[in-house]
Amino acid sequence: MENKEVIKVNALDLKSFNENRFNPKVVYESDEIKVILAYFKQGQFIPVHTPGVDVVLCILEGEAEVVGGDEKIVAKEKDLIIVPGGTKRGVRALTELTVLHIVQPPPSEEDHIEVHTKIAQGRFE
Repeated sequence: MENKEVIKVNALDLKSFNENRFNPKVVYESDEIKVILAYFKQGQFIPVHTPGVDVVLCILEGEAEVVGGDEKIVAKEKDLIIVPGGTKRGVRALTELTVLHIVQPPPSEEDHIEVHTKIAQGRFE
């Protein structure tokens, strides 16, 4: 998929929540990269999983517990966290939360099996 269009979005304009789980909004995707704005109510999460792709997380609003490898990091507004592919990671909102989530390359369905299973079970770790 090749997109040559310039994209401008405002994270606040796209902000919305899902009552049952975090709310990801894909703002750009190519064969090389996927850019997502993710919105969380307090307590919502992306469960700890170990995909084979790199992720960059930038906390735009709020505070989160971020698992990166064996570390548990309290991340606040303007913090940037980079987790290499093959390293376990997860995000749990400690407050209402907005995260810029950049994944390279885009994850496969296989990368998300563990995520979907744990969300269905209500498990963060």
